[in-house]
This record gives sequence, C-alpha cells and structure tokens, in this order.
Amino acid sequence: MTTLSSATNVRPARWREWLASYGLLGALFVLMILFTALNPRFFTLANLGTMLEQNAPLFIIAVGATFAIISQNIDLSPASVLALAGVALGLVFQATGSLLLGIIAGFAAAIAVELFNAVLIVRGGINPLIVTLACWIWARGLAVSFTGANSILVRDPALDALTRPIALEISPAILLALLVFMAGGFILARTRLGRYTYAMGSDERATLQAGVPTGKYKLIMFAMFGVLVGLAMLVTVSRLGAAAPDAAYGLELDAIVSVIIGGNAFSGGEGNMRRTLIGALFIAVLNNGLGNLGMLDAQIAVYKGAAILLALLFGVVSTRLVKGKRA
Repeated sequence: MTTLSSATNVRPARWREWLASYGLLGALFVLMILFTALNPRFFTLANLGTMLEQNAPLFIIAVGATFAIISQNIDLSPASVLALAGVALGLVFQATGSLLLGIIAGFAAAIAVELFNAVLIVRGGINPLIVTLACWIWARGLAVSFTGANSILVRDPALDALTRPIALEISPAILLALLVFMAGGFILARTRLGRYTYAMGSDERATLQAGVPTGKYKLIMFAMFGVLVGLAMLVTVSRLGAAAPDAAYGLELDAIVSVIIGGNAFSGGEGNMRRTLIGALFIAVLNNGLGNLGMLDAQIAVYKGAAILLALLFGVVSTRLVKGKRA
C-alpha cells in the first residue's frame, strides 16, 4: 500500500515539475498553430527565417537581461544605448568612409555608456532601476540630437551580409544570436561571473561579506552587456541599412518580458538561459504573427499585452502548483 501510494504521488509531482519547466514551450507551439491557421504563410521557411532575423537583436539583448535580472541589476537602457551606438557608427562611417572605424566607435559608445551606468550604481550607490531609466531617456535624446532625428545611411557589403540568408533562410545574424545564447549559458553556468551573478541576486550583502568584490563583477557584467548591445546594434543597422535614432523602441521591454515569462525569477538569484530562450521565442512568434495579420498598431498592442499577461499568469499558477506539492 505504501509503495503504491508513493508511486501515485510521484506522478503528479513530476507532471507539475514538467508544467513549470516546459509549459511555456507547449504554449509556444499552440501559438504557432494558431498563427498558421490564421495565416498559412506564417509556417513557411521564408517567414520563419525572417522572424528569427528580425528578432535577432531581441535574442542578443535578452542574454544580457538574464544576467541583469538574476543579479538584481535590471537594465532599462539597452535599446536607447543601441540607438546611440548606431548613431556613433553612422557618424564615424559618414565622416571617414570606414566601416571598421564606425564599428569600433559604436562598440566603444555602447560599452562606455553601460560602464557609466555601472559606476553610478557601484560607486554612487544609486538603484540600478533609477540609473538605467535615466539612461533610457538621455541616451535616446543624444541619439536624436546628434542626427537631428534623421537616419544616417550606412551601406557596406560586409555589413549587408550580416542579414543576408546563406542557407535555408538562415542568415549570419541568426547564427550570431545562437552563439551569444550558447556563450551566455556557458558563462552563467560554468564561470565565476555566473556563480557571483546568482549570489548577488540571492543576497548581495552576504556575498560581499564572504569576500566577493561585487562591485568589480557588476562592472564586468555591465561591460559585457555593452558588448551585447554593440552586437545587437550591428544587426539592427544591417537590417535597416541605416543608423536610426528611433531604432529598437521597446526592445528592452521585450527582452525583460522574455526573461520573466520564460520562468526566471524577477526577484533575482534564480534562472537560466534555456528559460530565456523559450521566452524570447514566444515574444518573437507573437511579434511576427500579429504583425502579419494586417492589424493596426493599437490592436497589436492590445493582443500582445493580453498574450503576455496570460503567459505570466500561466507561469505563476504552474510555479505555485510545484511549490504547493513540495510543501
């Protein structure tokens, strides 16, 4: 009797664990089936390749957002920093004709701004949310001011190739996003920076008392985020063929939502890249599927918001099921 009772109790527990870990993946497949029924062209190789390429910057920024949220150093500024870095690339390219110098300027701008945020957080003791919210405002303002709100044409065969399909509608931008996810997963799971990212998110004071120089690792983490912003900026400029001061509006919110609906804890200290990847794919499918239905922007916003709320609610319910069973 005891053995039979234990066996019957294990099965629901495993079912709940699966629901918490892979429930959003099931919801993603349902969403894809729905969009395919509404638009037969959705589930075609050409559209799927376009969807992944269009959302490659989202995937890249979501990796940085995962580190930021797990460590409780949320960053609201990457989209504005991306626009400013793109403008830096465009202005230098326009002045010199050198793509290499433009890329160096763009990456330097992205890393410098993210490090500036980190210094304010570490040395100034200002809450990351406040610092990066201010950066979200002033970085976009600088991008608009430097260009007069006009885009800067940036065309070069090497840059254009980044978003040109090479096989099966897969472009180098998609491969770049995949490599970034793999590298981010390795760093988070296998390196000292990853361990301290979890530790800072769980209890930064205890981590500091244990002798970990948390300020140093925050600087490293924000510098890494700057590199990721630079990579996303390259993909964005390649797609647009220009450096646009209004580029990537809302990208940071999509990245944060990707991390959260994937199942990573907003309170920090817990999460992984696999969850973020599923969340980012969900947002990418949502963006592409709704965008191809011929809706008005306002309608897209309503349906997208509703779908995100349902996904968040699903995550909360499944997590409570697991915790309730464990209790």
